[in-house]
Amino acid sequence: MIRRMTVAMMMFGALAMLTAAPAEAQQEPAPMDLLDALGTGKIDATFYGNGDDSVKARIRRSAFGPEKVVVSPGTQFWAQRDDVQGMTTLGWVPIDLARSHIAYVTIPTACTNYDLPAPTRRDRMNPVCCPEPRMAALAEQVGRSHPPHPVAQIAVWAIANNPQWDDVAGLVEADVEAETPEERAEVVVDYRHRAADLMREAGVNPNNFRMFR
Repeated sequence: MIRRMTVAMMMFGALAMLTAAPAEAQQEPAPMDLLDALGTGKIDATFYGNGDDSVKARIRRSAFGPEKVVVSPGTQFWAQRDDVQGMTTLGWVPIDLARSHIAYVTIPTACTNYDLPAPTRRDRMNPVCCPEPRMAALAEQVGRSHPPHPVAQIAVWAIANNPQWDDVAGLVEADVEAETPEERAEVVVDYRHRAADLMREAGVNPNNFRMFR
Protein backbone atom coordinates (compact mmCIF):
# COMPACT_ATOMS: atom_id res chain seq x y z
CA MET A 1 0.00 0.00 0.00
CA ILE A 2 2.79 2.41 0.96
CA ARG A 3 4.64 1.52 -2.25
CA ARG A 4 1.57 2.22 -4.34
CA MET A 5 1.12 5.59 -2.66
CA THR A 6 4.80 6.44 -3.24
CA VAL A 7 4.61 5.57 -6.95
CA ALA A 8 1.39 7.56 -7.30
CA MET A 9 2.98 10.59 -5.66
CA MET A 10 6.03 10.34 -7.92
CA MET A 11 3.83 10.18 -11.01
CA PHE A 12 1.79 13.13 -9.78
CA GLY A 13 4.97 15.13 -9.19
CA ALA A 14 6.31 14.34 -12.65
CA LEU A 15 3.01 15.30 -14.23
CA ALA A 16 2.97 18.55 -12.27
CA MET A 17 6.45 19.41 -13.53
CA LEU A 18 5.46 18.74 -17.13
CA THR A 19 2.35 20.88 -16.89
CA ALA A 20 4.10 23.65 -14.95
CA ALA A 21 6.90 24.20 -17.48
CA PRO A 22 4.67 25.62 -20.25
CA ALA A 23 2.82 27.77 -17.73
CA GLU A 24 6.08 29.27 -16.49
CA ALA A 25 7.19 29.88 -20.07
CA GLN A 26 3.93 31.71 -20.76
CA GLN A 27 4.53 33.94 -17.73
CA GLU A 28 7.84 35.24 -19.07
CA PRO A 29 7.26 38.89 -20.01
CA ALA A 30 7.56 39.92 -23.62
CA PRO A 31 10.31 42.42 -24.52
CA MET A 32 9.24 46.05 -24.30
CA ASP A 33 9.74 48.30 -27.31
CA LEU A 34 12.57 50.78 -26.84
CA LEU A 35 10.44 53.83 -27.58
CA ASP A 36 7.66 52.68 -25.24
CA ALA A 37 10.16 52.02 -22.46
CA LEU A 38 11.71 55.46 -22.94
CA GLY A 39 8.34 57.19 -23.13
CA THR A 40 7.15 55.67 -19.85
CA GLY A 41 10.42 56.34 -18.03
CA LYS A 42 11.16 52.64 -17.48
CA ILE A 43 14.57 53.07 -19.05
CA ASP A 44 16.80 55.97 -19.88
CA ALA A 45 19.31 55.90 -22.68
CA THR A 46 21.86 57.88 -24.63
CA PHE A 47 22.62 57.27 -28.29
CA TYR A 48 25.67 58.31 -30.30
CA GLY A 49 26.65 58.13 -33.94
CA ASN A 50 29.08 55.44 -35.06
CA GLY A 51 29.66 55.99 -38.76
CA ASP A 52 27.58 54.71 -41.65
CA ASP A 53 26.42 51.37 -40.33
CA SER A 54 25.53 51.56 -36.63
CA VAL A 55 24.52 53.62 -33.60
CA LYS A 56 26.01 53.15 -30.14
CA ALA A 57 23.73 53.11 -27.11
CA ARG A 58 23.90 53.07 -23.34
CA ILE A 59 20.64 51.72 -21.88
CA ARG A 60 19.85 51.88 -18.14
CA ARG A 61 16.89 50.11 -16.59
CA SER A 62 14.94 51.85 -13.81
CA ALA A 63 14.04 50.07 -10.57
CA PHE A 64 10.85 48.62 -12.07
CA GLY A 65 11.92 48.66 -15.69
CA PRO A 66 11.76 45.73 -18.15
CA GLU A 67 14.38 43.02 -18.18
CA LYS A 68 14.23 42.85 -21.97
CA VAL A 69 13.91 45.68 -24.50
CA VAL A 70 13.80 45.47 -28.28
CA VAL A 71 14.60 48.07 -30.93
CA SER A 72 12.01 47.60 -33.67
CA PRO A 73 13.02 47.48 -37.36
CA GLY A 74 12.91 50.93 -38.91
CA THR A 75 13.32 52.80 -35.61
CA GLN A 76 15.21 55.91 -36.61
CA PHE A 77 17.90 57.97 -34.94
CA TRP A 78 18.16 61.62 -35.83
CA ALA A 79 21.22 63.69 -35.11
CA GLN A 80 20.82 66.85 -33.04
CA ARG A 81 22.31 68.94 -35.83
CA ASP A 82 20.88 69.32 -39.32
CA ASP A 83 24.01 68.63 -41.37
CA VAL A 84 24.38 64.96 -40.34
CA GLN A 85 22.74 61.76 -41.60
CA GLY A 86 19.82 60.16 -39.88
CA MET A 87 19.99 56.39 -39.31
CA THR A 88 17.39 53.62 -39.51
CA THR A 89 17.54 50.36 -37.55
CA LEU A 90 18.01 47.14 -39.54
CA GLY A 91 16.22 44.07 -38.13
CA TRP A 92 15.06 43.46 -34.57
CA VAL A 93 17.69 44.35 -31.95
CA PRO A 94 17.18 42.66 -28.54
CA ILE A 95 18.66 44.24 -25.42
CA ASP A 96 19.06 42.13 -22.28
CA LEU A 97 18.77 44.04 -19.00
CA ALA A 98 18.15 41.01 -16.80
CA ARG A 99 21.74 40.42 -15.66
CA SER A 100 22.74 44.05 -15.40
CA HIS A 101 20.68 47.21 -15.19
CA ILE A 102 23.02 48.85 -17.72
CA ALA A 103 23.70 47.59 -21.25
CA TYR A 104 26.03 48.93 -23.93
CA VAL A 105 24.69 48.12 -27.37
CA THR A 106 25.65 48.52 -31.02
CA ILE A 107 22.50 48.92 -33.13
CA PRO A 108 22.89 47.97 -36.84
CA THR A 109 21.67 50.80 -39.06
CA ALA A 110 21.74 52.29 -42.54
CA CYS A 111 21.83 56.01 -43.25
CA THR A 112 18.75 57.87 -44.46
CA ASN A 113 20.47 60.89 -46.05
CA TYR A 114 22.90 59.92 -48.80
CA ASP A 115 24.08 63.51 -49.31
CA LEU A 116 25.12 64.19 -45.70
CA PRO A 117 28.14 63.03 -43.66
CA ALA A 118 27.79 60.16 -41.21
CA PRO A 119 27.33 60.91 -37.51
CA THR A 120 30.35 60.47 -35.27
CA ARG A 121 30.62 59.51 -31.62
CA ARG A 122 30.40 63.20 -30.79
CA ASP A 123 26.90 63.33 -32.26
CA ARG A 124 24.02 62.62 -29.88
CA MET A 125 21.14 60.84 -31.63
CA ASN A 126 17.43 60.96 -30.80
CA PRO A 127 15.33 57.80 -31.40
CA VAL A 128 11.98 58.25 -33.18
CA CYS A 129 9.30 55.95 -34.56
CA CYS A 130 9.72 54.87 -38.18
CA PRO A 131 7.80 57.41 -40.29
CA GLU A 132 7.38 55.15 -43.33
CA PRO A 133 5.65 51.70 -43.29
CA ARG A 134 7.65 50.59 -46.33
CA MET A 135 10.87 51.39 -44.49
CA ALA A 136 9.77 49.34 -41.49
CA ALA A 137 8.91 46.39 -43.76
CA LEU A 138 12.26 46.65 -45.54
CA ALA A 139 14.20 46.89 -42.27
CA GLU A 140 12.44 43.79 -40.95
CA GLN A 141 13.26 41.87 -44.14
CA VAL A 142 16.93 42.83 -43.76
CA GLY A 143 16.88 41.14 -40.36
CA ARG A 144 15.52 37.96 -41.94
CA SER A 145 17.72 37.72 -45.04
CA HIS A 146 20.96 39.42 -43.81
CA PRO A 147 22.14 40.90 -47.13
CA PRO A 148 25.47 42.70 -47.42
CA HIS A 149 25.23 46.14 -45.87
CA PRO A 150 25.60 48.02 -49.20
CA VAL A 151 22.57 46.12 -50.55
CA ALA A 152 20.45 47.16 -47.57
CA GLN A 153 21.81 50.70 -47.81
CA ILE A 154 20.78 51.09 -51.45
CA ALA A 155 17.22 50.01 -50.63
CA VAL A 156 17.06 52.34 -47.62
CA TRP A 157 18.23 55.29 -49.71
CA ALA A 158 15.58 54.48 -52.31
CA ILE A 159 12.77 54.75 -49.76
CA ALA A 160 14.23 57.57 -47.68
CA ASN A 161 15.51 59.88 -50.43
CA ASN A 162 14.36 58.46 -53.80
CA PRO A 163 17.61 59.53 -55.53
CA GLN A 164 18.68 58.80 -59.10
CA TRP A 165 21.11 55.88 -59.37
CA ASP A 166 23.87 58.24 -60.51
CA ASP A 167 23.50 60.14 -57.23
CA VAL A 168 24.55 57.14 -55.12
CA ALA A 169 26.56 54.89 -57.47
CA GLY A 170 29.86 56.46 -56.44
CA LEU A 171 29.06 56.02 -52.76
CA VAL A 172 28.32 52.33 -53.33
CA GLU A 173 31.54 51.87 -55.31
CA ALA A 174 33.55 53.30 -52.42
CA ASP A 175 32.51 50.32 -50.26
CA VAL A 176 33.48 47.69 -52.83
CA GLU A 177 36.81 45.87 -52.57
CA ALA A 178 37.96 44.85 -56.05
CA GLU A 179 41.24 44.53 -57.92
CA THR A 180 40.09 46.26 -61.10
CA PRO A 181 37.53 48.95 -62.00
CA GLU A 182 35.69 46.37 -64.10
CA GLU A 183 35.28 44.03 -61.13
CA ARG A 184 34.11 46.92 -58.98
CA ALA A 185 31.51 47.90 -61.56
CA GLU A 186 30.22 44.30 -61.70
CA VAL A 187 29.81 44.15 -57.94
CA VAL A 188 27.95 47.47 -57.89
CA VAL A 189 25.51 46.28 -60.56
CA ASP A 190 24.96 43.08 -58.58
CA TYR A 191 24.29 45.07 -55.40
CA ARG A 192 21.72 47.18 -57.23
CA HIS A 193 19.88 44.09 -58.50
CA ARG A 194 19.98 42.48 -55.05
CA ALA A 195 18.62 45.66 -53.47
CA ALA A 196 15.65 45.52 -55.85
CA ASP A 197 15.10 41.86 -54.95
CA LEU A 198 15.29 42.73 -51.26
CA MET A 199 12.57 45.31 -51.68
CA ARG A 200 10.32 42.83 -53.48
CA GLU A 201 10.82 40.33 -50.65
CA ALA A 202 9.68 43.07 -48.26
CA GLY A 203 6.55 43.69 -50.32
CA VAL A 204 7.83 46.98 -51.76
CA ASN A 205 7.83 47.59 -55.52
CA PRO A 206 11.29 48.85 -56.54
CA ASN A 207 9.91 50.20 -59.82
CA ASN A 208 8.27 52.99 -57.81
CA PHE A 209 11.72 54.45 -57.10
CA ARG A 210 13.92 56.35 -59.53
CA MET A 211 17.16 54.43 -58.95
CA PHE A 212 15.61 51.18 -60.23
CA ARG A 213 13.97 52.57 -63.36
